[in-house]
Amino acid sequence: MRKLIAPLVIAAGLFSAPAFAEDHLHAGDIEIEIENGQLGTHGAGHYQDGSGYAIFEADFRDLAKGPYATNSPGFDSHADVFDQGDIIGYQAIGALWAWNGASWTSSVLNNEVITLGGNLGETSSWTVAGVTGDAIGTLGQAGSGGNIHEHLTFTVSTPSGLPTEGAYYITLQLISADLNSSFDGIVANGKYASSDPFYLVFNNGLSSGEFHAAVHGLADIAPVPEPSSYALLLLGMGVIGWQLRRRSQA
Repeated sequence: MRKLIAPLVIAAGLFSAPAFAEDHLHAGDIEIEIENGQLGTHGAGHYQDGSGYAIFEADFRDLAKGPYATNSPGFDSHADVFDQGDIIGYQAIGALWAWNGASWTSSVLNNEVITLGGNLGETSSWTVAGVTGDAIGTLGQAGSGGNIHEHLTFTVSTPSGLPTEGAYYITLQLISADLNSSFDGIVANGKYASSDPFYLVFNNGLSSGEFHAAVHGLADIAPVPEPSSYALLLLGMGVIGWQLRRRSQA
């Protein structure tokens, strides 16, 4: 029994930050809510036209964690959103994308990597080839007030030299989780349905105008037509073609 108690105490210490006592939301944080049993995110400045995914903004040059790292935006919720002890994690999905000044591309100039550190020591990294390291990580645990307020650290780095100035985005999803059997990570539990994916767009040295263009370049991606829309389009083109043939034969 003694072997079991020690990890539990350690885990409790990891989730006992004073921030849990706060009953307010910080400007710029990603607000977490539960809607019809599903985790949701609020407070985004933009939403992508094609997918409807939320777009949140961050700045590697905000000096919160040095010149190439940031712990903003944080993740926050109102009181009594969660049950005490609920653990919320993140899932790293997709790949790293970079802004080339005109469009988003899956190519980066200096093999940049964006890394996110989870609350239980997880390391999740996005490259142009996809996610490496931990696919899921720990965001935080609700305290007695039923709320979460956490700031994780995002870092941009390269194998050599300095990260290229520009804008980058990664994709995340929130999950409901439990501690794993060894108490050094989490496993999804399905108590709440996972959130829709959302984007984090990072500024690394661009002017406000240049970064604004990058964010809008992601937001303005056109919706992909549904198969039924294609069918209607083809039907309409067929009708037009039939009418033109009738006129030419008249």
